[in-house]
Amino acid sequence: MSSTDASPRPGLLASITENRFLALLSESAAPLSRSDIALLSGISKPAISDAARRLEDSGVIVSTGIREGKRGGVAALYGVNPDRGHSVSLALDSAFVAARSVRLDGTVAFDKTEPLSQDASSDYVIAVARGLLETIEKATPTPLLAAAVSVADPVDRRTGDIIPMTDSVFPAGHFNPVRDLNIQAAETKVDNDVNWATLAEHYVGTMRDVDDFLFVYLGAGLGAGLFLGGNLQRGARGLAGEIGHLRAPGGEDLTRTLSRLGFGNAARSFGLDVEASKKLFAVPELSPTTYEALDNLAVAIANMVTLLNSSAVVLGGPLAGLTPLREHLSTAVPRLSLDDVDVVVGTRTPLDGASHEAHRMARAGLGF
Repeated sequence: MSSTDASPRPGLLASITENRFLALLSESAAPLSRSDIALLSGISKPAISDAARRLEDSGVIVSTGIREGKRGGVAALYGVNPDRGHSVSLALDSAFVAARSVRLDGTVAFDKTEPLSQDASSDYVIAVARGLLETIEKATPTPLLAAAVSVADPVDRRTGDIIPMTDSVFPAGHFNPVRDLNIQAAETKVDNDVNWATLAEHYVGTMRDVDDFLFVYLGAGLGAGLFLGGNLQRGARGLAGEIGHLRAPGGEDLTRTLSRLGFGNAARSFGLDVEASKKLFAVPELSPTTYEALDNLAVAIANMVTLLNSSAVVLGGPLAGLTPLREHLSTAVPRLSLDDVDVVVGTRTPLDGASHEAHRMARAGLGF
């Protein structure tokens, strides 16, 4: 008999049943009974009852009450056990550090953002992040199952280390988050903030079920997330999508071009000033210089759209919601692109993407 003809091992069948049991509980807005799960899954009631017993013994699910039947019978209702563990997500940005913890049942236990000054040092950023993690530990006294960290710098996809860059809007973030923050989780993932925001838009934002789109982050730094063929593309080392470093024929990169045209930040050697940039659009009529900056940005985005044949462009970051900017890009990018493309404003943040992945890893570690 060939290996493909062999029947699954009993342990494998039990794992599949438990996985389906937990998936249905996670997808449901209300507790479910064993009969509910058997009906929804198509798995026999005895197999579902055995899975319920194993999962309850391991503490992954808990009984949340009973439901009385029409004929006087009662059925135990189950839900994912929120006290079985939690996940943690951190977003390290040039302007703030944000942290969130999510219980195993998907409810948010902690969510807080601490602002940073422009001259914050690495030691200060680490201290703020550690303080938030300590607060989470007190507010969520359950096992830490998984963690995800977002940083406003490129991350080496092979090692998870931050790639130090001379031209960076967040030089204070050039440290090893897992080591220096002493994150003690079974699984931890570190990635660039734009990549996390891109994933958030795909899984819980404007691009659900869209397999090809370009995410453009507009803030103190410029970046792009490349979502192609249903997957995020990071490049050989994690430097894919660095739209702010694209160069014009004269050699000037896009970030410095926008900075020279009024978006610049005098307090930093590289990057944009978000508040100063917002003021450029808070006038009845945009200046010719501001239009020139927008045209440069539109050309860079359109070139990437033409190269990748993206079906949509999602604008994210603190500048994305400015109406004149959005309207200009919504008109200029499709006109400059080879194929039709929609331009929309995103609804999700890097922390949302990191939180979604941390929760997914926490559940996967327990079989669902």
